[in-house]
Amino acid sequence: MPESDQSQEPEDRLAIVSRIFGAYYSILPEPDLQPELLAVLRGRLRLDKGEPRKSEKQDKQRNPIAVGDQVIYSTEEGTEEAIIEELLPRRSFLARSSPYETHVLAANVDRAIAVCALKDPTLRPGFIDRFLSACETGNVEPHLAFTKVDLLSEETVAFASSIECLELLRDLIDPQKEPDPPLEDREYFTDEAYSFLTALNYRRLGYPCYFLDLLSDESSEDLERLRAVVQEGSTLLTGHSGTGKSTLFNRLFGSSAQKTSDVSESTRKGRHTTTNPILMVLPDDTGSVIDTPGIKEWGVAHLERKELLESFRELEEASRDCRFRNCDHSEGTMDCAVQTILQGQGSELLFPERQKSLDQMLESLKSPDRVRKGDYIKPTGRMRNKQ
Repeated sequence: MPESDQSQEPEDRLAIVSRIFGAYYSILPEPDLQPELLAVLRGRLRLDKGEPRKSEKQDKQRNPIAVGDQVIYSTEEGTEEAIIEELLPRRSFLARSSPYETHVLAANVDRAIAVCALKDPTLRPGFIDRFLSACETGNVEPHLAFTKVDLLSEETVAFASSIECLELLRDLIDPQKEPDPPLEDREYFTDEAYSFLTALNYRRLGYPCYFLDLLSDESSEDLERLRAVVQEGSTLLTGHSGTGKSTLFNRLFGSSAQKTSDVSESTRKGRHTTTNPILMVLPDDTGSVIDTPGIKEWGVAHLERKELLESFRELEEASRDCRFRNCDHSEGTMDCAVQTILQGQGSELLFPERQKSLDQMLESLKSPDRVRKGDYIKPTGRMRNKQ
């Protein structure tokens, strides 16, 4: 074949998707991850919303491509846009969903960090538990960064370091005990103290937890520990607006390019800053970080009931003791260790907030079309939640 004809053939290469906006994608060619190219999908990929993977039981995905995906792309002479030809298999993913679609926030991430404020805005254990379930079922290592410890009262700080705090945590998961005195009779035991106790329970379960004062000019042991974790591999940051996610990003990666957001004085809720997930390469190509927009809801409609139950570490460990290997943990199942715990007959109970989260998540699977006043379905089929 003449050399002039060979130059007309498109060349296939590998790249990482760094950003998605509308019908266009930013991709970083491997191995140098530069320069950034603008790309579009080959027609067949636009029509294909992706084959259901583990924990992606819905056919309809918001986008067949996610930030962090590895793709094969081609370039053609005379065009400025690259063409994404093929999506390669994912080794991990982090997804949220409604009854109408699944949204894969990112793919091929090693770890995800949920940034959670202990105060202003208040801690939301339900969000944390949904995040953890998404990580456990998507093969992503979860980390929890609890911020705004500087806003805690002196009484809460004293309680957090007391033996009473550890004893109370133990009593709340012991089916044979009741807190004595009851929580409501403890004059000093505020909602703030209970939020801290809830955070400590995640550490008890083995999740890496970091308690951070991001406004202090001085570093801390927990901040340095977290900084060491994110230096290699791919890390995703997520959380509600106003929790300090952008500030933590700046402290971890030394960048001031990310705008920080304040807490609304009227609602005590955060204002959004980042609008789309974006992947950034760390200096010296040691790893990457994916920053996500502030997330208000984390649906788990893409999970099956058995998957959801076993995404709770307490129940996953118990499931190994079920009599039948394929036990679905339904009520009335013979010798089901998971049901033993849920019925309060095991050696431990779920922490109250964890039990509440699980009940709500299971109910959402049974009634996926339940909507709140003000919610509506957009013409695209996507659920729109009234803010």
